[in-house]
Amino acid sequence: MKNILYIFLISCFSFTIISCAKKSGGSSGSSSSDANESGGGSSNSACNNSKAFIVGNAVTEKSCHPNCPKNKAVLWNLDKCMTVVGESYGVVDATGHNGSIYIADDGGFYWIVGAGNSIEKHQLNYSSGYKLSEVTGIDVNSNGDVYVAGMVQKNKKEYTAYWKNGELVKWFRYEKNDWYSEKNVAADSNGNVYIPGWWMKSHSSTLSTYWKNGILKKLTTSYDGEATDVDISGGKVYFSGNYGKLCNLFWHVDPCTGQNGTLAAYWKGGRLTKVTKVKTAGYKISWISRSRASSIHVEGSKVYMAGEVEGTFPVYWKNKIQHNLPVEYNFDDCDYCRAEPIDISVLDGKVLVVGYYNHVGGGYRGAVYWLDKKLHKLCEDCDSSDAVAVVVMD
Repeated sequence: MKNILYIFLISCFSFTIISCAKKSGGSSGSSSSDANESGGGSSNSACNNSKAFIVGNAVTEKSCHPNCPKNKAVLWNLDKCMTVVGESYGVVDATGHNGSIYIADDGGFYWIVGAGNSIEKHQLNYSSGYKLSEVTGIDVNSNGDVYVAGMVQKNKKEYTAYWKNGELVKWFRYEKNDWYSEKNVAADSNGNVYIPGWWMKSHSSTLSTYWKNGILKKLTTSYDGEATDVDISGGKVYFSGNYGKLCNLFWHVDPCTGQNGTLAAYWKGGRLTKVTKVKTAGYKISWISRSRASSIHVEGSKVYMAGEVEGTFPVYWKNKIQHNLPVEYNFDDCDYCRAEPIDISVLDGKVLVVGYYNHVGGGYRGAVYWLDKKLHKLCEDCDSSDAVAVVVMD
């Protein structure tokens, strides 16, 4: 997240301003890929906002079935100008470090988009007998080491795992319990690796957990919960997720009267803070039984989380306080419409949330961002798209 990327993107996008279909190659690192194939955004955009970038996936031709191009890993700036990084099995996460953007791909590799218009593609390596099952997150610590989290498989058994600079470091599983590691991973300057997730205590409850260097740590010991994302700030480790007593699933028939439900929460140094439940989209507080934070970002004393309420209403929280995110449809009239916040950051003091949006009957399905609570559609000329991460440059 440094100023070097400013130079890269200014030179990169100035090359594409004239025509969003032009390409320019890069050549460094393990392998190189064409960059700056732009489409789906505004071809006349000045692309002059290079302080924040949204990372995701896109099929860049609209109404192309059954002959659509392959999915592409892409970057958008906030002017909706899109840069194609390369063909992708599915981008799952991204982060920034020292002027470069690091992008984890479910195909078993990660990209580095760096200065001088360079794009590197690094494969993840495996120990004998193991093969990739899933990639879930990426982080770069202050030493510049790249950590990728995911899952590997051997003899039809799955193991949570992580890599350092492309080499498989550790894999682990728990034979007698179900568990899952969520997206994202964080590593501190000492090389300690944190992976959020959940662990099933019994068939009736799941605990919010994380793994530190492959060792299971429990954030909760009762009720239900999960840890969904992790951030390290000021020497403290923060986790987002939810926690509480699971209510009747048929909440509209039997609401959680007198119960807190499973509410969005964060943990700082293991200490739990649950969000404040408020009236949402016309539903009174007593009818709100579930919320979930999917991502976390910490700046100083402020904790930001993005997520949803009742699986339907997109929101973010600043510390404990909920802020609703706007949509262009009526929640009561659009059963299959969905707005799903995926990642959150702060740009010039304004909250920036990215995610996926589906307005059934409204003509748009794909990547969006909300800046200062205003909705922006990123790829209206794409057949499909989604945003998985936001990187704000320091």
